[in-house]
Amino acid sequence: MSTAWIMGAIASALGIGVGGGLAWLLKGIQKGFAFTYSLCAGLIIGLLCLEMIPESIELGGWIILIIGLGFGLVLFHFLHQIMNNIIIITNSNRKEIFIRSGTLLAISIAIHNFPVGIALGSTLGTDLGGLMLTTLILHNIPEGIIVFTPLFLAGFGLLSWILITILVTFPIAVGSLLGQAFHINMPSLLALLINLAIAIIFMVAIREIFLEAVKESNLIYSTIIGLVGVGIIYLYMN
Repeated sequence: MSTAWIMGAIASALGIGVGGGLAWLLKGIQKGFAFTYSLCAGLIIGLLCLEMIPESIELGGWIILIIGLGFGLVLFHFLHQIMNNIIIITNSNRKEIFIRSGTLLAISIAIHNFPVGIALGSTLGTDLGGLMLTTLILHNIPEGIIVFTPLFLAGFGLLSWILITILVTFPIAVGSLLGQAFHINMPSLLALLINLAIAIIFMVAIREIFLEAVKESNLIYSTIIGLVGVGIIYLYMN
């Protein structure tokens, strides 16, 4: 039983960590605020449409997807209100946006990782479990990119990279441990939790990231760069 959460945590941390490294490289692209945020929004939407939403539909179907998205929108509003009431002391309004976006994305990815961990723990020791470990590493790379890009743009460094990787990975470890211990097989519940994360991530992508990019440039430019981000995720996933 002890190996499930360890293997899941290592696989998740590896993927998130590599994604963070790529986010650090993205931070160095001197194309301006609008370019970086439009690209990041496109990466997020691509991740939702090509990975997380199909994953949810396969687990729970369309009805659970709609119900979960509804609850997720309410949860996003609640978290957004909390974030607005927290005073973030920076010398730039953009940094406040980056920090808020990165925090909300980290929370939503952590929520998403818990049911993934449960599914992983329930299948470890089988051929499917081995496949899931490999998939977990590859699919956590774009998740690492979207979490760390705004945080690095806000000025966060190596220590935050390590700490947030641990925090986002922790639900995978707990979920894997529970999944292997109790052989949890409740696809509808797992899909519901994934849908909560999808709704939060979508709202962050549109409200916190894409609209800010549009304000800085224009809708056509931001949309084109966003589609480039979607295309990158498409090529990566295929």
